[in-house]
Amino acid sequence: MLTRYFRFLDPTLISPDLAPRLRRLADDCEQLKTYGIVSPLMLRNAPLLENWTPALTTEGLHLVGRAFAHPVHGDRTVMTSQLWWADPEGHWVRSLSRFYRLGSPVNADDTRRPGTTVH
Repeated sequence: MLTRYFRFLDPTLISPDLAPRLRRLADDCEQLKTYGIVSPLMLRNAPLLENWTPALTTEGLHLVGRAFAHPVHGDRTVMTSQLWWADPEGHWVRSLSRFYRLGSPVNADDTRRPGTTVH
């Protein structure tokens, strides 16, 4: 029943790379918990996301923006996979797939002001 409305819940649609991505996410979670910071080494190969804006979908919170040096998509506009963590200082986010370094948002006043809803 729920899979009619939320296709990502359908176990027949599990992508073959989901388990490894979840393992990497768990490893990064442990690293972050242990050291309390994301090391520059972890961010060294992270794509840069510029002119980004939040996007809420049935799968969760994502960012949409112009990626640079993305390992799959190269330099183009992308939507991240679901976000799991965000740097309180606004320098990076961790999606299900990878870290992203954050450049400037589409409109810094709208996306960084507490309580602002982005449509």
